[in-house]
Amino acid sequence: MVFSEDRISNLSHEIMERFWRDDLADVADERRTLARVKQSLTSFFQVAEEIDETVRAKLRNRDQGSRDWDALYQKFYQDELARRGL
Repeated sequence: MVFSEDRISNLSHEIMERFWRDDLADVADERRTLARVKQSLTSFFQVAEEIDETVRAKLRNRDQGSRDWDALYQKFYQDELARRGL
């Protein structure tokens, strides 16, 4: 799933708001923290997209949408996450 820069920015601001509202973290430098949250989200979504592409390549000879395909997709996705230490 590809997110636009605007969507990632919006999510980052929501996360920062949650930090403040729920007193989850003390943030000394809000701009730097916000930039780090954006960078983390961008990296996460890039890895998720890479994993999705890898898993879909493994399943290219199967009928997408079938129970078998869905079950294997979940299994391969989890295996790929574990392989990458995530």
